Amino acid sequence: MRKLNLFVSLLLTLLLLGILVSASPSKKPLPTILETNQRFVKIENNLYVDKYEVSVGDYHIFLNDKKGKGEDCTLLMYDSTLWDLIKGYGWEEYYFNHRTSAEHPIICITYTAANEFCKWLTEKYNTNSQKKYKKVIFRLPSEQEFIKAAISHYDRDKIFYPWGTNFLFNSKGEKLCSFWEIHQEDLDVHDSIIKCYNIINFLDAKRLENVASYKPNPYGIFNIVGNVAEMIQEENIAMGGDWRSTGYNVKITSKKKFENADISVGFRVYMEVIEF
Repeated sequence: MRKLNLFVSLLLTLLLLGILVSASPSKKPLPTILETNQRFVKIENNLYVDKYEVSVGDYHIFLNDKKGKGEDCTLLMYDSTLWDLIKGYGWEEYYFNHRTSAEHPIICITYTAANEFCKWLTEKYNTNSQKKYKKVIFRLPSEQEFIKAAISHYDRDKIFYPWGTNFLFNSKGEKLCSFWEIHQEDLDVHDSIIKCYNIINFLDAKRLENVASYKPNPYGIFNIVGNVAEMIQEENIAMGGDWRSTGYNVKITSKKKFENADISVGFRVYMEVIEF
């Protein structure tokens, strides 16, 4: 039995590494969160949005800088215990600590931690002598700012998704974002009761993808729906759906509540220019 458990653990570890490597569409490393000129796109006069969700690699830069200054990071740490469905197989540690997940979205952190990240980035930018603008604030978006970034120039009253259609697949049958796909063979409808037998388990985590996955919306923003739900200014509310949401719940206006930290919630940084 012990040998079997070791074999299963090794197999799952190799599977995880294969998933993370194969999920990355980018051969050249993505610019880090400190390379703001390459990361942020304009959506309004003085409002810019990060093209990517904050990644594991970005979050390591933040934590390492804080720790290097001797600051207490206890409340900012990634919570590996949230991987409850696969606890014991190493996934919870590999996701945050292995280099192959550096360009995957940071998850399992709190609303407080996300705001501290924004404060840290604001200070880093404003004290940089090479900065483009005199003064900026990095922050989470309001609900309306999130919708504005997601919908771009499309009509929000007619269009559900940021790629400009109300369909989740393209003409080739390919998914247009990361979500929980349910097939007819998984559904049992009887006496108005719907049962789904496609149970989310550790293998489903392969839907948690690189922050530069899929085609960006017209603003150039990747994964603004699906992959991870994104925190907004309203505490413990995230928008856009995630890898554990059904297709119905990865719409531009989709909202979910979460408590503390969540395995399917991350965040994206918005930059407000205060002085040009």
